[in-house]
Amino acid sequence: MISAVEPRMPSISYVVTVYNKAPVLPFLIAGLSAQEGNFEREFIFIDDGSTDDTASLLRGLTAGWREVTIVSQPNKGPAVALNAGFRRARGDLIKPMDGDDILLPWATRRLFEAIETTGCAVAFGLPTLPYALAGQPEDAIAACVYQPGRIERRDDMLRRSLQRAQTNPSTWLARADTVRRSGGCDERVFIQDYSIELRLAVLGCVAHLHEAIVRSPAAAPSRLSDNQAQILHDMNLALAYFLADHPVLPRHVARFVFVRAASRAWHWSRRHGSGGLASTEFRRTCGARLGLLRSTPTNVLATCAAFAKTNSIRVPLAPLARVTCPLQPIRT
Repeated sequence: MISAVEPRMPSISYVVTVYNKAPVLPFLIAGLSAQEGNFEREFIFIDDGSTDDTASLLRGLTAGWREVTIVSQPNKGPAVALNAGFRRARGDLIKPMDGDDILLPWATRRLFEAIETTGCAVAFGLPTLPYALAGQPEDAIAACVYQPGRIERRDDMLRRSLQRAQTNPSTWLARADTVRRSGGCDERVFIQDYSIELRLAVLGCVAHLHEAIVRSPAAAPSRLSDNQAQILHDMNLALAYFLADHPVLPRHVARFVFVRAASRAWHWSRRHGSGGLASTEFRRTCGARLGLLRSTPTNVLATCAAFAKTNSIRVPLAPLARVTCPLQPIRT
């Protein structure tokens, strides 16, 4: 009698970027080791030039694990680091992680279910309450009770992403071939979150899992989320490159991108005392909204200056450097 052939178990590559994360690594590792599900897994850690004992602590915490790769490289920023991990990933799916987050036990299993049930290549979930470093990793995980949420297929993900960021790397899972087809993170932008979201959103539908899958620390060393100016600057910079990489965007979409970027810069300037009615940021916002200024990559790039006026901003490459993302059809 011929027995039925069981479907091949999927393999998942966890790609984790770390930079001076020694104090929070026990929380990260506890979440990864607690992942539920019948799948093969590999763990790729990219140490982006840490000056503390991150690398040695990682080796100790993952001793005895199968399929662990720890790569140390000079500090180049999270976008470059995450791409380095993507290139090494051998799994059917890729699960990126920020180095100070806790992935809740059901996260991978449920994100994969969202991909399977919707037919989308990408799924993302929600963050929950932050954890305190003073506690124990096991307690931080146990404090979260599994509450299943609905799965929503989003065929308008690009529109939503252009309006505001929907994800961070710790909240999503994607098929590896889709990540590669997207071009990965835009290395012309320092922070990785928004550029990879836009590039994935261009490719089609995304599954939204309406339940908590990750916890972040209330406070942590070297956390980029503490530099709000860098985050907003990099969102506008990612939009400038997005326009440059997709010159055939519908006019109303390009205009929406420009208005969002200009308004973001103006609101930042107002909060920091230089966004009055005579300011460049206000006049640019009016020009964008009224259609008096063209929605070009150069004009969107100009909005980044507002954030550099108040904070030190790290920019990997010259403005509007060469295109690195393969051009994709736009679904709006």
